[in-house]
Amino acid sequence: MELLLYGLNEAGEPVFARRLSPEHRPRLREIALEHLEGRHAVEVWEGPTCVLRLRQGGGR
Repeated sequence: MELLLYGLNEAGEPVFARRLSPEHRPRLREIALEHLEGRHAVEVWEGPTCVLRLRQGGGR
């Protein structure tokens, strides 16, 4: 199943989206951290399920 990575602003609204293929799964945290810079949070979704959420400051 396809993975979607979203960058979120402070209001929780998406400011960008990127499609990731299933082979990126082992590196999800690393990829999300790369996209966190300059954004309030990033989320990775697999279908209707959020599989990873990172926020500035290390919160979940």
